[in-house]
Amino acid sequence: MEQSAEPLFVLDSRVPLPALAGASVRLAVTEVSPWMQEAPQLAAVLSQLSPQRRAKAAAYTNPRSRALSVGATLALDHLLREVGLRERDMTYVTGPHGKPAFSALPRHLFNLSHSGALAAAAMLTGCPQDVAIGLDIQRVTRYRPELVRRQFTDADRARLAAVAGEEQRQSLFTQLWSRAEAYAKATGKGIESPFPEPSPNATFFDFTIGTAYCGSLCVLT
Repeated sequence: MEQSAEPLFVLDSRVPLPALAGASVRLAVTEVSPWMQEAPQLAAVLSQLSPQRRAKAAAYTNPRSRALSVGATLALDHLLREVGLRERDMTYVTGPHGKPAFSALPRHLFNLSHSGALAAAAMLTGCPQDVAIGLDIQRVTRYRPELVRRQFTDADRARLAAVAGEEQRQSLFTQLWSRAEAYAKATGKGIESPFPEPSPNATFFDFTIGTAYCGSLCVLT
């Protein structure tokens, strides 16, 4: 019997993309604790993955890292099943800036991320090939003013300064960091210091999962 993980959260696939008429963006997040222990169900899940993702997961010696890799692949499989496909049937190539891509599906873009006990996958379908996406999920962390001074834009520093409560400031700090990570993954340039102002062609979809996690998906047209 197949082992699966139903996502905790799925971004509404009808979220509009003004610059991409007919495109659809999807996001799935799953909790990975079931795969953190050596167990028969982990072996069953690994057997269901594509050869490339199975090899990637199996290469991790740390159970948490392996579980996060498996969880991200299961989240991607959920998104592929929505359009009548399965991850186990996919083959991958290295795209621009070293990003993985589906070899036979150039109009289906995807990106993976994980943090803490959550793994996430995003997929954009029906898009031209000159579009890029980046996904980042973060566990809410403590506010670090030294990083804000060194890394953040003037506008983001002002937003943080306007927040009164410490809990709200931590959440916003993590959300803005996640935005920067998602943008860096979309551009393929990696994190820059300080963070650049995002391109006008970048569309962000921010999300939260409870109070412990937040994330951002960037679509760059």
